[in-house]
Amino acid sequence: PHKKMRLKNYDVAPFIGLLMTILCGTVFFLVQLREYYWNSYSIADSVYGSVFYLLTGFHGAHVVVGTIWLMVSLARLWRGEFSSQRHFGFEACIWYWHFVDVVWVSLWFVVYVWFGGWLYMWWFKMWDGDIY
Repeated sequence: PHKKMRLKNYDVAPFIGLLMTILCGTVFFLVQLREYYWNSYSIADSVYGSVFYLLTGFHGAHVVVGTIWLMVSLARLWRGEFSSQRHFGFEACIWYWHFVDVVWVSLWFVVYVWFGGWLYMWWFKMWDGDIY
């Protein structure tokens, strides 16, 4: 969508791209809510629970803010408020989403793979349970 914006080429591609990104952000947040509902631990159960809900909760809040920002950008695109010279709001939204994506990859590795997944168990077994 950004390249089409710079070229002032308002075909359906920017609209479809924004709609798909909004859909992905919404689905991500709904899956996160489902995970919170079905988790066997709470924020008060352990250090892992506290860190898990803190990190994923802040990320989820940023996803909600980014999804709202995308909806505003879609409305502005629909009304023709962006031009090839004036589209900083949309470009800032793109940078924000890239930041949220990079943070999610890091969080996913730390929270799901390392602390709560197979990497932690491999490390635990490698040291025969004596991790300290």
